[in-house]
Amino acid sequence: MISLYRQPFVVIVCGILLWAITAQINHYLAVWHLNLFTGGLMISYAALRFRSRIIWRIALPLGLWIDAASAAPFGMHAALFLLAGIIIHKLRGRKPRTDAVFSVIVAVLANAALFIAVAAVFAIRGPVQTGIVFTLLLNFMLSSAFVLLVAPWYFALQTRALELAGIDAHMQLGQISQD
Repeated sequence: MISLYRQPFVVIVCGILLWAITAQINHYLAVWHLNLFTGGLMISYAALRFRSRIIWRIALPLGLWIDAASAAPFGMHAALFLLAGIIIHKLRGRKPRTDAVFSVIVAVLANAALFIAVAAVFAIRGPVQTGIVFTLLLNFMLSSAFVLLVAPWYFALQTRALELAGIDAHMQLGQISQD
């Protein structure tokens, strides 16, 4: 019962830390009209290691946190994070969920899918500017490279933070019933 709220809280705090780091990097990249998107990285750890009830408890607050600071319609990131979390959870099956390489690949693919979805939402909201395709492609490649490089650190951070909170590896994988 104790970890019922502790697991999501720890992962959400780690997600807010990643968001703050990404926002700071985006501040410096704004000079060149570039930005990073790390939404897939934020949700992939939870989707690979937790049960669906906990995924919902993580994806919704993280999505709303990002929605509060973005120009996107409020609730869009929350809905996309919930959708991505459930899709990853359903597709993970018997895959090696704790394998670092598999987790990084899932994070990069989830980030790519969420990036394309967010770009599509912004594309249908108004007229498309000239040169936006090149900028989106550059942002996409930059975000993918950043997620590829940062994902092992971020997964280790979340694992260590959960250990410091007193949650063992079996609970992380959802093998012990806590709901």
